[in-house]
Amino acid sequence: MDQANITLQDIVQAHKRIQNYIYRTPLEYNEKISNLYNSNIYLKLENLQITGSFKAREAFNGLLSLSDVDRKCGVIAPSAGNHGIGLAYAAKRLNVPAYVCLPRAADESKVNALESYGAVISYFDSIEEARLSAIEASKENGYKFFSAYNTPTAIAAGGTIALEVLDDLSDVDTVITCMGGGGLTAGMCIALKSVNPKIKIWGIQAKNSPTLEVWHRNGSPTDVDLKPSIAEGLSGPIDPETITFPIIHKYIDRILAVTEEELIDAVRTMLDFHYIVEPSGAAGIASLKRYSKELEGHKVAVLVTGRNISWSRLASLMA
Repeated sequence: MDQANITLQDIVQAHKRIQNYIYRTPLEYNEKISNLYNSNIYLKLENLQITGSFKAREAFNGLLSLSDVDRKCGVIAPSAGNHGIGLAYAAKRLNVPAYVCLPRAADESKVNALESYGAVISYFDSIEEARLSAIEASKENGYKFFSAYNTPTAIAAGGTIALEVLDDLSDVDTVITCMGGGGLTAGMCIALKSVNPKIKIWGIQAKNSPTLEVWHRNGSPTDVDLKPSIAEGLSGPIDPETITFPIIHKYIDRILAVTEEELIDAVRTMLDFHYIVEPSGAAGIASLKRYSKELEGHKVAVLVTGRNISWSRLASLMA
């Protein structure tokens, strides 16, 4: 798959490659939210995905695209949690050694999941230290390094969600997705705009870590002031050379940022519908209240991307 030219066909092939390993998650109409915001809101519930987030799609697409030799050598990844969980689960299914580099502050539920899938875990003071260590270990030991976003296979896997949305709601007007490093959003952009250029795509970031929002506004990668966020899966430094940014910059219609308070409110909203959603997975929901006027009368698909949060942390956020 070409680094600079990921196509709709690549995404279709990725969907065929992974479909026997993942769940096809529901696109669920939500009457209460729709009535509240005078629009038709559908939730793409990737929080119900195997391993609890969309990251399983990326992991299987990446591992199934490797040669037998590379699989035998093993894979390594830095992760705030969900990327590592998806990789560890897929690696276990495919009998591939997996190594995950985690920040020490990783959510307890994510650590437990990683351990249950047999990953070898190393801990670091920050996600950036974890990333640098994973890169070094991949060079020293011959492991295949797995970025959470900066690969063609990750981008194509993200686009598989768009194929399912289009299949279930062909006349969708707007698609709203959570956005960290941009792998998911880049894939969604390619798939959606290839099928129907009129579909609007919104990418939602945490206001405390708005890297792609700033880059998009400035037209190129620039320094961004990053602060800690409860949406750890959307936070942290992004490789300035990432192949996701040119795709997003070309196709995205809007990049918006939500506050920590809006993220907490979105998690609470999803609890009201009996869905557990972590803050990173709720960013799309968090955007609805402030920007609802722009969505009136539209058919909107909102991605809900993950549920992996410990009970203790969930309780503290809801307190």
